[in-house]
Amino acid sequence: MNFYFKMSIVFLMNMFIGPNVIYSDLSDKKSELTIIYPERKVSERKFVSKYQFEEGYEDAIRFIKEHEGFAGGKIYVDVAGIKTIGYGHVILATDNFTGKISKETADQLLRKDFDKAIKAAERETDLTGYKKIAIAHFIFAKGIGNYLRSHLSTLVADKKPIDEELKKWCYYRNTKGNMVRSEYSYNIRLWEIEMFNK
Repeated sequence: MNFYFKMSIVFLMNMFIGPNVIYSDLSDKKSELTIIYPERKVSERKFVSKYQFEEGYEDAIRFIKEHEGFAGGKIYVDVAGIKTIGYGHVILATDNFTGKISKETADQLLRKDFDKAIKAAERETDLTGYKKIAIAHFIFAKGIGNYLRSHLSTLVADKKPIDEELKKWCYYRNTKGNMVRSEYSYNIRLWEIEMFNK
């Protein structure tokens, strides 16, 4: 009876917990079960977003991956001179990256970063659905400070069209001091406009 009881415990642990279970001779009444949990770094654990089933969320994740690129998982310096890794994750003082990261880890970092932008959009607006995702993407790309200081935030609050205002956020000053439109940024703003107006 004792043998079958112990075997049931082993079965249930494998089924629900999923670790490797190592045991000695179960017929020995003094034998003990030892549970060996697979070692996984915190950064490699799957990140499950509370927003994952909202409309537009996965569209935004795919779009960010496409326009940010992966850079082989290595640390790189973006156009603004900021150290970055994965799909546009800005390396913070608290981060400790050595060598390359996997696409899985980069995906998790991206979702955490984008979720912060969504929370900011929820805090600062009453938008829902695709509109919230579009503004969250703008915040993700340009920062919450730029959003709050912009005329865009006023238009959103007043529920007015934002298309032309968003298009202004794709210019930079070249070496000659002239304002030039970045086609890369312009296409990103067009995507945000499309999302907002769905």
